Amino acid sequence: MSSEAARKTEADVPSVPRESDGWALFSTLLAGVLVWSGIGWGLDHLLGFQALFLPIGAVLGLVGAIWLIVAKTRQV
Repeated sequence: MSSEAARKTEADVPSVPRESDGWALFSTLLAGVLVWSGIGWGLDHLLGFQALFLPIGAVLGLVGAIWLIVAKTRQV
């Protein structure tokens, strides 16, 4: 018997979440909301609106970040 047959590959070992994984997901969520809120604020400022695009940008950033987090965590 060879020792290679007894070795487990990375595919055989279940993935255990690390603390850094949580921070990465949290930073993705925060960055999405902040970046798209900033874009919305900039559009409000350029186009002369009080607060039209800021909340739209915040919601778009939140939805996009959640979609990205789900896509990242469902990868095999």
